[in-house]
Amino acid sequence: MYKIYSKQVIIAGGGYAGIQAALVLEYLLKGSGTIISLIDKKAYHTLLPSLPEIISKRGFSTIDYRDIIQHKRIQFIQATITNIDLSKKLIDITDQQNNHSSLKYDFLAISLGSQPFLPDIEGLKEYAFLFNTIHDAQRIAEKISDPSLNGNIVIAGGGATGVELAGEIASVLKMRQQKNNTKSSDVNIILVSPHILSGFPDSAIRWAKAYLESLGVKLLVCSGCHVLQVKPDIIYLTNGSHVTYTMFIWTGGVSASSLLKKTGLKIGEKGRVVVNKYLQAERTQDVFVVGDAALVLDSKGKALPTNAYFAEQHGRIAAQNIYALLEGEEKKLQEYRPEEAGSTFAISMGKDFAVSRVGGLDLFGYSASKLKKLIKMKYLKDISGSPLAWKEFYKF
Repeated sequence: MYKIYSKQVIIAGGGYAGIQAALVLEYLLKGSGTIISLIDKKAYHTLLPSLPEIISKRGFSTIDYRDIIQHKRIQFIQATITNIDLSKKLIDITDQQNNHSSLKYDFLAISLGSQPFLPDIEGLKEYAFLFNTIHDAQRIAEKISDPSLNGNIVIAGGGATGVELAGEIASVLKMRQQKNNTKSSDVNIILVSPHILSGFPDSAIRWAKAYLESLGVKLLVCSGCHVLQVKPDIIYLTNGSHVTYTMFIWTGGVSASSLLKKTGLKIGEKGRVVVNKYLQAERTQDVFVVGDAALVLDSKGKALPTNAYFAEQHGRIAAQNIYALLEGEEKKLQEYRPEEAGSTFAISMGKDFAVSRVGGLDLFGYSASKLKKLIKMKYLKDISGSPLAWKEFYKF
């Protein structure tokens, strides 16, 4: 016999964590009176690991939320969240028509995603291209497609995003070079960073470096290779050197939504909310924080990196724990057991090369790139059924 809860659960923000929280909770609560509301300022879910594919116009990177939740007991609200009042258990929102309203919740899962981490570097905000949204990727793709482009494309940040972007741009330029039957390119790609793929296995780092260099990417990697200042056509590094550029792209990591600092929750590294082992915000029972908004530490006390794989795990655990609390079974709360950084990943550098580790299996090259496609297809099938997965298959 089903219990009638008549409760309101709000998922504040979509993304990988928010979608998983909503879908798992909807499945668990079938037949109950609980209302599940998913709020996001965009009408679509962005497949962030696929953003580099926009550069070479392959694959696709967005899915409408309504296509994901169709036929499910989930209410989607397209609106901007302007305030979270924990004491009154209210979410303030502003919709597309600039109408303001407040929503009451009994349980809240905060999945507000991230924004580019922009340290206080002179000129960074004024001159850098960012790479965090569909529009960012489209701006870069448009710039790259200009046949008159020449000089240096400088990418600052040697994490997975910077490595993928460098490989994608280099692959596009190499194909253009082959198409035009020219022996050299007027464009140089320079990846500047204190390190490459920090926290990832040494074998993956070696393969990534070797492949990028085979594409003609110059790796400017050293302890003094932090960006110190950005001017309209030149960047200065902390080691005293400088690099000229035609295009400067910043991929120096992400930080959590600035809204979180206004909630009164305990904030840690890069604006992320400190959570307990059940992914609850400290000193709360009804507020869960997931995805890029959550500060989760690994067994060594280091912050777990933000990525889609971990975000999905967060969303599922939070949903199961909200369900347990609705059932009045606090003893059934599940702990989130964080994996080590670099335990599962798939990093592509163009269409035909990637480095990956899934289920303890390391792959490099063409096979790894296909594995990343299969991971994407599985995700699409899980959240929206077979049609989108097949759409991706035909681009295999």
